[in-house]
Amino acid sequence: MLAFSAKPGPASATETWRVPLDQPVLVNEFRQPNADWSAGHRGVDYLATDGQSVFASHSGFISFSGVVVNRSIVSIRHENGLISSFEPVCGDLPLNSKVTAGSIVGQVCGGPNYPSHCGLKLCVHFSLRSPNGYLSPLVKIGGLSPSRLKPWDGLRCNPLSSVQC
Repeated sequence: MLAFSAKPGPASATETWRVPLDQPVLVNEFRQPNADWSAGHRGVDYLATDGQSVFASHSGFISFSGVVVNRSIVSIRHENGLISSFEPVCGDLPLNSKVTAGSIVGQVCGGPNYPSHCGLKLCVHFSLRSPNGYLSPLVKIGGLSPSRLKPWDGLRCNPLSSVQC
């Protein structure tokens, strides 16, 4: 039995994370829901073609590979406590198989009757979650602009000065 920490470990500058597809084209970004039950987009979507290889985003172990309702999903539990999932992806690796970043975990298996949430285009949904909820995968693979504080000029916005704030 594998043991994993319930609390994600600290981020490391040496962690290797990657996009799960070659030549990725991002079509839908992560949108944080207001509450657990609210609408949002709990992952990112990349354009895909049926049969295209899908790669592990980071090293870990296959924790799920199968169908949920009508969606084929492959999930990887990472040693830092995070879980990444890919849909619609059909994989044939057994549960608890060790994977490394960049190893093939399955193929896009949308098919002509697959109800893609990208409209008429087929896409791979890539999600990342911690015990505390969903995160944007772009946090790990890059693509998010860092938050920046606007420089503050104390003289310009001092209510006691003659300068208008």
